[in-house]
Amino acid sequence: MSRFALRATYPGFTLDARAAFDAPCTALFGASGSGKSTILEAIAGVRDDVAGEVEIAGVRVDGLPARARRIGWMPQDGALFPHRTLRQQIAFATDVGGADANDATRAIDALELGALLDRRPHELSGGERQRGALARALAARPRLLMLDEPLAALDRPLRARIVPFLVRVWRDLGVPMLLVTHDPLEVTAIAQHVLVLEAGRVVREGNPRGLFPSAVTFGGLLAMSAENHFVVDVVGRAEGSLRVRTPLGLEFEIASLEGFPDPGGVSLRAEDVLIATTEPHGISAQNVIPATIERIEDLHPARMVVATASGETIRARLVPKAVASLGLEPGKSIWLVIKANAVIPVPKH
Repeated sequence: MSRFALRATYPGFTLDARAAFDAPCTALFGASGSGKSTILEAIAGVRDDVAGEVEIAGVRVDGLPARARRIGWMPQDGALFPHRTLRQQIAFATDVGGADANDATRAIDALELGALLDRRPHELSGGERQRGALARALAARPRLLMLDEPLAALDRPLRARIVPFLVRVWRDLGVPMLLVTHDPLEVTAIAQHVLVLEAGRVVREGNPRGLFPSAVTFGGLLAMSAENHFVVDVVGRAEGSLRVRTPLGLEFEIASLEGFPDPGGVSLRAEDVLIATTEPHGISAQNVIPATIERIEDLHPARMVVATASGETIRARLVPKAVASLGLEPGKSIWLVIKANAVIPVPKH
């Protein structure tokens, strides 16, 4: 059994989260800003500003330095050393963790990395880098493996190919995992237990297949994981789609489902908002919205671009490379590109 009871106060945000978990994989689920990464960093022992208790596999670790906690930690971008081969990265973790070669070999075999060991990160695909980062975290023989949104930087088809490797971590290697995500699809695919976090508190927990029992509830949980929320009225209909408008006049084309009531609101995940610096033409996305950048927030390693369109605020989550290559900065005019299927309908209360 593992557990945490953590407290911290910041300007505009209070963390007061407690939970116990012993599933092979537990998901910590919630929107950006709900406190997921803060909890992960506190469990790992790298947040001195968070007080409380942490117990991993029955062992109290909150009084121990980070290295002595035997926690594997895989950040969102993997954080591989750029000039070392995968073989060298895994050997480094084995030495630091005091594990033996068998631990590294088991991780390499389970993640199918044998043919990639002599490659450096720039010679690997995104999925291969994530598998390499997983192997490095596992090679140190951790009591618990923590993954901070490990699939967020990958497109959905690539995520689907990585999910089976995450399942192997607990099924074949026997290492329990704490998975941080804001995507309920990842929760249901990987985890057996979920802790739903909202505004710094665990508000629900249980088997994800029990918490996500219907399309309406699942849609509500998808909306909870989103960073953009709008009250809307339906202003137009077409085959398979609805046109909705916010009180300030921002309009979205959204996919409609037969038999479902008209939404009273919509939500949109920041990762599903694309940005173009010139007006795009000839694309399948139904929403191409002119906007102006208000500010850019550093979420480390991601960036949150906060823009206004028709008086409404919309947040887009980008990797730093995209922000730099597009020359994004406050005051810049942009276009937000959003697929109709990415806009989540929320039932009326």
